[in-house]
Amino acid sequence: MKLPLEGIVVLEFCQYLAGPWAGLRLSDLGAQVIKIERPGTGEACRHLATKNIKVDGDSLVFHSVNRGKDSFAANLKDPADVETVKQLIARADVLTHNFRPGVMERLGFDYASAHALNPRLVYASVTGYGTEGPWRDKPGQDLLAQSLSGLMHLTGKADDPPTPFGLATADGICGLHMAQGILAALAQRDRTGRGSHVEVSLLESLLDLQFEALTTHLNDGHRPPNRSRFGPGHPYQGAPYGIYPTQDGHLALAMGRMTKLADTLGLPALNAYTDGPAAFVQADEIRNLLANHLAHNTTGHWLAVLESQDIWCAPVLNYAELREHPGYQAIGMEMVVERDGAPPVRTLRSPIQINGQRLINHAAAPRVGRDNAKVLAQLGDAPGSPAEPQITDDAKPLDGLLVVDLSQFLSGPSASLRLADLGATVIKVERPATGDICRHLYVSDVDLDGDSTIFHAINRNKLGYAADLKDPADLAKVRRLLKKADVVMHNFRPGVIDRLGLDYDTVKATNPNVVYGEITGYGHDGPWVNKPGQDLLLQALSGLTWLSGNADDGPVPMGLAVVDIWSGALLAQGLLAALVGRSRTGRGAKVEVNMLEAILDYQIEPWTVFFHDGELPQRTASNNAHALLGAPYGVYQTADGYLALAMGRIPQLGELLDCSALLPYENPDGWFHDRDAIKGILANHLKTKTTQAWLDVLEPADIWCAGVLDWAGLMQSEGFTVLDMIQTVQRGSGTTYQTPRCPIRFDGKPLKSPLGSCSLGEHNTEIEDAYTLNLR
Repeated sequence: MKLPLEGIVVLEFCQYLAGPWAGLRLSDLGAQVIKIERPGTGEACRHLATKNIKVDGDSLVFHSVNRGKDSFAANLKDPADVETVKQLIARADVLTHNFRPGVMERLGFDYASAHALNPRLVYASVTGYGTEGPWRDKPGQDLLAQSLSGLMHLTGKADDPPTPFGLATADGICGLHMAQGILAALAQRDRTGRGSHVEVSLLESLLDLQFEALTTHLNDGHRPPNRSRFGPGHPYQGAPYGIYPTQDGHLALAMGRMTKLADTLGLPALNAYTDGPAAFVQADEIRNLLANHLAHNTTGHWLAVLESQDIWCAPVLNYAELREHPGYQAIGMEMVVERDGAPPVRTLRSPIQINGQRLINHAAAPRVGRDNAKVLAQLGDAPGSPAEPQITDDAKPLDGLLVVDLSQFLSGPSASLRLADLGATVIKVERPATGDICRHLYVSDVDLDGDSTIFHAINRNKLGYAADLKDPADLAKVRRLLKKADVVMHNFRPGVIDRLGLDYDTVKATNPNVVYGEITGYGHDGPWVNKPGQDLLLQALSGLTWLSGNADDGPVPMGLAVVDIWSGALLAQGLLAALVGRSRTGRGAKVEVNMLEAILDYQIEPWTVFFHDGELPQRTASNNAHALLGAPYGVYQTADGYLALAMGRIPQLGELLDCSALLPYENPDGWFHDRDAIKGILANHLKTKTTQAWLDVLEPADIWCAGVLDWAGLMQSEGFTVLDMIQTVQRGSGTTYQTPRCPIRFDGKPLKSPLGSCSLGEHNTEIEDAYTLNLR
């Protein structure tokens, strides 16, 4: 199978995780990714060992995000090497970097210089906090970005301290956004002949990750998130949403009607909470009743009772339990990469499928400079000077493209939102009268114009078309609309779209070049095919809930719809890649993502470690922030707040903090094995002074640290306001609301749109006239 990005050359100047994560995705989609590394030591991630595990002298995390790439070793202080790199830039399609602001300028590889060498180049940069403001030079590190973004106040229970997501979340989501921007810029280049500058930042990406919760917060009087005292799940979801202990394990419960739950569970006390606001106002009372009741029988018993009534629930599995389950085995997510005669590394493949084919690349991460000869040989074969760009206006990358979105809830609409932000016209097709179920999926006691705030957050900047797909006349109009579309997408359960006659083969028969996107919960095979594709249930099944919180906390779900958002980001990425491929081959494609594979992809780092050593992730006894990283990595209470500490040498910390108990820990290997003891010492010591007092000591010594902010503190900070991240949008009714903008910038400009979410069927007449859907 020809992959959509075959023939595209990417120069990756990135290190650590965010940039290389984007490069991994481009490589999986067929691009040649050339890592530019310093001779000898290579990029810094080679030495960022998780659990002190190294393979061929490089950290296992390096192998997980750099497979399938070439390595070109170049000393950027050597004029001869600099000249060679300039020749590579002149012939490349994409250049990526994640240096701090100013570094590429000093090297002479900034956007203006690169553009002069190659006007068609797509140049992509990722920073920690943007290029302006007081945080511009702060270390762009995952835990620090989580600390500053307000994210830590969403996970865990009401009385818990700020709880970080136990994965490199900022790096991962920022890498996805970077890849999206690059692909959109490539699609634009194929139409206009010119390259562009794509910019993302860790902080903006984390704010975008929180867009559903932030939109509620911005429009409910700025009330803080309300974490539950029982059944942790999502601070903006009412009861029963959460995870509960059973007699022999844990059970995840998603949305459900109280009367049905009361009858099914034999718990009549729930009938006292049947009015709408009770699920939010009295959520703790409801969850307490459920927690006490569910503890008296096994997980298996409750699953049998609840699933028979189609109540959305799931067991909470760890990696070992999931790996033994046929539902996991059916998706074939594991992949072995070969390493030049050395033992292979087992990891996870890409979760995107193109035309029914999984994207599997068995090439391993390269040794430093392994591919110098190959890359230099390519210079001799490369074409001459790139073509001069055509003169164009400031159109967005996807202007002129038509997307028809048949999806609902969160995962599919989040993908079409990104395409709309990038300039596409998105038509949202909904059933008459009730519309998308998400209109009634309340994540708080707030609504706008009768619809939930989550609907408004995720469906702004779209046109609304109401159609009854069971009515032959309406179905005929939708078919005519799909015939004109560049992109068609849905997230129905398997089989539904086929019964409607809107499946890929049928649509392709009348629109051969269509790019068709599909999200399912668990794919098309295995025992989980018809299981609800719901966020909390997938967190519970995938092992994700054993990464956040501390060792004795039990399973802790991440307090956002991370499965939906990650799945939608991957679908948008696949659709953009298919559009790039179509512009070069004239052929469309079917892009498939399922939510189980997506949330496993989010965990690629701990899964690769688990494949290597067979040990389940072990959270620290206290101050956990990442189950695979040693001390001091964590969040600590101070005299007046909290402090996040990322990587740092323990003896140096002991000296700076005047904490002699840390000085004996000189051996870096012990910083993982002795992390509970080290964290205990730090936790007691850091309580003695204020957060700012510790920052004043640590930041001048270039120790990676940050205060932990909630949303109120974040929004009062200049580091946030300089990003211009919040936009006001207006609905057709005149109602306005605030919501985060897209986190991607093109040529220095943020992607904003003044159009709010559509009313049900608001644009029917406009759409039918524009696309001649009424045949007379």
